[in-house]
Amino acid sequence: MLWIPYAQRGSLYPIVPAVQALGGLSTDTMLLGLPSLKPLADTLGTRFMAYESSITYDWSRAEGRDQHGLGPAGGTSWFHHRVASEYAEIERATRLFRPDVLLVDSFVIGAGLAAEHLGVPWASYVHYLFDEGAETDAMHRIWWEKTSVPEIEAYSAWWNGVRAAVGLGPEPRERQEAPWFRMSPQRTFLLGHPHLRRGTRPLPHFVTRTSLPPWDEPGLASAAASASTAFGGRSRVLVANSSAWQDDVDLVRASLEGLADTDMEILVTVSADHPLGVGIPRNATVLGYYPHADVLPSVDAVVTTSGYGITSKALWFGKPLVTVPRARDQHYVAAAAQEAGCGLTVAWPPKPDAVATAVDTVLSSPAHQEHARRLSGPMPGFPSASDVAAGVLSLARRT
Repeated sequence: MLWIPYAQRGSLYPIVPAVQALGGLSTDTMLLGLPSLKPLADTLGTRFMAYESSITYDWSRAEGRDQHGLGPAGGTSWFHHRVASEYAEIERATRLFRPDVLLVDSFVIGAGLAAEHLGVPWASYVHYLFDEGAETDAMHRIWWEKTSVPEIEAYSAWWNGVRAAVGLGPEPRERQEAPWFRMSPQRTFLLGHPHLRRGTRPLPHFVTRTSLPPWDEPGLASAAASASTAFGGRSRVLVANSSAWQDDVDLVRASLEGLADTDMEILVTVSADHPLGVGIPRNATVLGYYPHADVLPSVDAVVTTSGYGITSKALWFGKPLVTVPRARDQHYVAAAAQEAGCGLTVAWPPKPDAVATAVDTVLSSPAHQEHARRLSGPMPGFPSASDVAAGVLSLARRT
């Protein structure tokens, strides 16, 4: 099996339990990606092949972004170049490794197009949340939307332009499958907590919601020591912004101010390149990257910009949430958490008093805590990591 993950942390980790399950089935797996991903391949015990081209973008910094903050300025030409480079990398790796099946992050669009062209079975996975009842793909709706053109027409033109950039003809699938064009028509797995998904329309036959346990790469030993220090009898609150740069550090500042010197222990993780520019109160510990799956069992509540990954992890461990959505899929996630009764939403930009009041509410609310506990752990009726692994391998057996 050839595994092609996206480089961003939030994209990598949700599928890892299934990759580990594939290893347990004695699957020969090759990870294809940036050289920086080799330590991950070593950790997982997979083989590794590095990209020959430079096709990525540093998502941890603000410099050079387009007006949406989603990529470099001049997005269309850059994006076509990226897709074509991904396409070429998958063709090269397929010739060298000869995989029976590809496992593709849906953000690596060139990989799916290459699999289509080469006739190699492929499965894809979606690590973020979008409105599954929408008419078009969330990537297009956020980034390339042209409001003067009907959405489905603009989307079809955009997508066929992406296909043309790698020498493929127009999309052969029917228009009603438009939101799923970037994903495999053979097997596509929706990762994250299944009860956060959005959309009332039935899913296509090839799409499956899942319930996989959280996974994070190890953090630094010094950070682990700080994060594990308990303040006896005090409530513990985790504050986490996005793992990619999104100009969202105001949530951290508001939380530090609003919760300063309260009878709580505040643990803050700031993964991207975000200078805080504020003092750290005595009851707070601020870290860089830290594996949330390690600290979540010991916290009582989570304050977050409502990224899909951290929200799914919090619910796996049964923790109530204060969500402060700013952009992208965060509004969907926050609405789903609130509808499930396990969170409260604070409007952006966050005010310190509003954050403090919401934290006090979820910590003192038996209803919020009970709803969060009800959504903890693996969800009955949804495929596990081993089920996803078996589904991927079933594609290989068909050939």
